[in-house]
Amino acid sequence: MTRLSTLLLPLVATPAVAQTTLDYTLDSQTSSLQLNTAVGFDLTGDLRGVFDPAANPGGTRTQRGVFGDDGTNQSASLSLGLALGLDLGGALGGAFTLSLDPEVGTASVEGLTLDLSGGPNLAGVGLTLEFETFRTFDPASLFLGGIPLTIPFGDVTIDNVRFEQNGAAAGTALPGAQFGQFDIAVTVPVGLSFDLEAGPIFGGGVTPVGPVPVVLPLVVTVDRADCESLLGGSASESFSQSIPSPFPFAFDDLPFDLPTLLPPGGTANLLLSAGLDGISLDGGVSLLVSAVSADGRVEDICPGVVNSTGVGADMAVVGSTSVTTADMGLQVTGLPVNTFGLLIMSRIQAFVPGFGGSQGDLCLGEPCYRYFDAVTNSGPAGEITIFPDFDALPQAQSFVELETWNFQLWYRDNNPGATSNTSDALAVTFCR
Repeated sequence: MTRLSTLLLPLVATPAVAQTTLDYTLDSQTSSLQLNTAVGFDLTGDLRGVFDPAANPGGTRTQRGVFGDDGTNQSASLSLGLALGLDLGGALGGAFTLSLDPEVGTASVEGLTLDLSGGPNLAGVGLTLEFETFRTFDPASLFLGGIPLTIPFGDVTIDNVRFEQNGAAAGTALPGAQFGQFDIAVTVPVGLSFDLEAGPIFGGGVTPVGPVPVVLPLVVTVDRADCESLLGGSASESFSQSIPSPFPFAFDDLPFDLPTLLPPGGTANLLLSAGLDGISLDGGVSLLVSAVSADGRVEDICPGVVNSTGVGADMAVVGSTSVTTADMGLQVTGLPVNTFGLLIMSRIQAFVPGFGGSQGDLCLGEPCYRYFDAVTNSGPAGEITIFPDFDALPQAQSFVELETWNFQLWYRDNNPGATSNTSDALAVTFCR
């Protein structure tokens, strides 16, 4: 087999890019999440009656303190603690992008989203009020301040539980137990969000909650030799933290019916207004992830030069990149009609513009092989599809799993005089 070096200018070879970017989709059948966490919301605001001299003259009216009545509807300040007990679990869906550079031992994650399916879920709620002393009229009652008041609340509905990455996530990538495997550890900052459907004490309705900042230490193994780049692993994190309010969360004139205490037996119809000061988290989250990605096997490493058709010839992979099935084909479109093309291949990338008098750019380096068994005519459609025989490659070469080969089509052109040209070049990483 004659090498291209007998026909070309000297080549300046460049190493193939080691970093691989993979888009992963979680398998919801084998991925799961368990969230056991107490989420506390600390709010401050006020309570006042629903009295309005024109619209609701018979409604509950409030006055601060123990004595006196100026006839107005005064607001009493309060602090409110709302505690949600999240005990959620189920199948997990989502996606993320993994960038892997095994040569330098680094990895990073971008765009991580995790969605808990199977909702809605119930969450236990505790509600604690502490307010300044106030009185009500219609009904007449005294509410002594300074004493925390816990009100049975029951359950609320939690739905659309979601974790979404909100910052950079970098980590390590080390060789795994088997060939083609890499053990990856990446710490991913995420925000936890969900929809809270409150009970009648808060007037019902759906309130978005979050994102609450959480950190997930993700530990996974990627099998790059597998054709789907199988990924499996877990993340587990315990946390106990208090943080200022990271998101808007407020009640504004929310109907709030409070049972009377002195004397008991009545119901004060009040309005609650409060804003979130901070939140606390105490608990943990654990998840199992299983994901697949067919990406990262084929990369366009340089474009084709415009030919006599007015466009550049474009190469694409058909079939699979598996060395077991050996059914990979290389399809080139955008060729001049009825022209001959020759497949060239190399493990090395390079860039030689106008090589050997050609109008095209050579993107392959030495040693470079011409696949003579695939000299093919483009016919009236201007297309060539070549299926290399994995058992009869030039000079006894072979395609091996996790090895990258670069391919390009060298073809005759007339632009405007007789010349040759090249398609774009593809880097193909083979799998088992």
